[in-house]
Amino acid sequence: MKFYIEITLLPGAEIGLHFLWQKVYQQIHLGLVEIQGSSGEVPIGISLPQYNAEKQQLGNKLRLFAKDKQILEKMDVTKWLNRLTDYVHTTQIRGIPENRIAHAKFKRQQVKSSKERLARRKAKRNGIDYEQALVQLKAYDEKRVQTPFINIKSQSTGEQFRLFIEKLPAEKAQEGQFNSYGLSNKATVPWF
Repeated sequence: MKFYIEITLLPGAEIGLHFLWQKVYQQIHLGLVEIQGSSGEVPIGISLPQYNAEKQQLGNKLRLFAKDKQILEKMDVTKWLNRLTDYVHTTQIRGIPENRIAHAKFKRQQVKSSKERLARRKAKRNGIDYEQALVQLKAYDEKRVQTPFINIKSQSTGEQFRLFIEKLPAEKAQEGQFNSYGLSNKATVPWF
């Protein structure tokens, strides 16, 4: 990764940071979908430089990284954020600072469903009623995730879901592709 664009979210009295994250990230996702390859791989990864897991905060900055300047030009972030210009500041494409000291991996953290949802799915799959499925899941220990997230609306189903984003430090740069949210289980992005 040699180039990046930084997007700063500018919440105001009439529009909060969480709502703004939802709108901005939805547009970034659509832009990434447009440039993805035939097997779903995306050549752009994201970074959240103000990410704070302890406080469950993403901050108000988003960076998009790519190997080549042309990839970021092709995505044309300003086109995707056109309706949000009063609430975002987007930099020009920049080169990665020479003195960057670290790399990080930003990945989607999958969350186990609630006991009730799992029971509905189990009942449907196994042809049993809901109460039986609940009894079978009695020992299930529901764990709450403490990871920062963005509310996303699925374009295909129209349903809302939480996109939990986990940041992991990396000892060295790892090449790879990203998904349509700019996240990866393997590939890293510069951390500065």
